[in-house]
Amino acid sequence: MKNKEITIYDNYYSLERENDARAYLFDDYAEEEGWNTPEDIPDERVWDEIDFQDRMQWDDVKAELETLFGKNVYLLTGTCGRWNGPAQGGRFIRSVRDLLSCIDHLDYIRIYDRNGHLYIHGSHHDSNDDYELKRLTHKGYELANNNYFAHDRRLHNAIMRCNFYSALPRYAQKVYGL
Repeated sequence: MKNKEITIYDNYYSLERENDARAYLFDDYAEEEGWNTPEDIPDERVWDEIDFQDRMQWDDVKAELETLFGKNVYLLTGTCGRWNGPAQGGRFIRSVRDLLSCIDHLDYIRIYDRNGHLYIHGSHHDSNDDYELKRLTHKGYELANNNYFAHDRRLHNAIMRCNFYSALPRYAQKVYGL
């Protein structure tokens, strides 16, 4: 099976992002600013542009996620890196607010779809976090509801490991038609 991976959001530094921002600024503002080459652009201006583009992309992704969460309940499971080692956990997600409460401590985030699975990788001062998000099926919702949507590892594992209880979000396919 082919490993198809689509990056949905990524705010990690890359030279490519920096060069794209420089190229954009140079193409649109070189004449009025008096820049002869992209390297003449002050770094602060480049970082401001990268930040602006990042905020615009994040707003778009949040809107797409809100639409996705508006239709179903999801389960986020994975590990949160801590100073004393990774901690496993899970949470039922009904809105972007629920998701943000789990990932707002991250300094850098990468959200990606790999073969229909929706993953979140993030970094913070202690370590890295890695999560997967799956949609509850009707039977999964009933199971979770019968267990009061408990923060229970056995419940979460049962839901995540069984295709009768959870399904792949197929985010890239639904949102981008890929």
